[in-house]
Amino acid sequence: MSQNRMPPGVLNLIVINVIFFIAKNFAESKYIDLGNILGLHHPFSKEFHFYQYVTSIFMHADFGHILFNMFGLWVFGAMLENAFGTKRFLIFYLICGVGASIIYQIWVSAIQYNSFVGNVPGIIEALLTYPPAGILIGASGAVYGILMGAALLFPNTEMYMMFIPIPVKLKWLAVFYGVAELYNSVHIDSSDNVAHFAHVGGMIFGFILVKIYSQNKTHFY
Repeated sequence: MSQNRMPPGVLNLIVINVIFFIAKNFAESKYIDLGNILGLHHPFSKEFHFYQYVTSIFMHADFGHILFNMFGLWVFGAMLENAFGTKRFLIFYLICGVGASIIYQIWVSAIQYNSFVGNVPGIIEALLTYPPAGILIGASGAVYGILMGAALLFPNTEMYMMFIPIPVKLKWLAVFYGVAELYNSVHIDSSDNVAHFAHVGGMIFGFILVKIYSQNKTHFY
């Protein structure tokens, strides 16, 4: 199979993300908060809409946020698209992104539940109507899913990473990021605005999808 360094699926996803980023910044100059409109709210919030599960994947907070995600999408996404084909890759990307968001919301709700139960007896009923604060945006969940997929398909492929002068195999890179994100999910820092467990969720969905595809290569979608 020929290797395309910038296959059409990856290219189109990057273009769409950049368009959303430009639109978000332009809207902010007009005092319109697209991040609040298209970002993912908790399902119990009055501002929640189902379309946000998809639109939030294409929203980013700042230039560094989108730069990191698009770099990961380009590096690891090209590998997966060349292996899967464009249609299956795009489905993989969207499922990982949406799945990461769902898993993160379940995780946040569980933490909120345990916090309330441990500190305020009889608050369970209130919890059901109390939406955890915060808006989820970014393609990170999808990108971490792609990283997991690439590591499963090409485990011994070596890559040079920034600040690391020696090549690292993809399988160890995935293990490192997976453990780091899981650790940061458990050891919560109040000043950290990163949805670490969404990254873990993306990797979980990436793992599941690759296993499904490996069992039935003809009908992945």
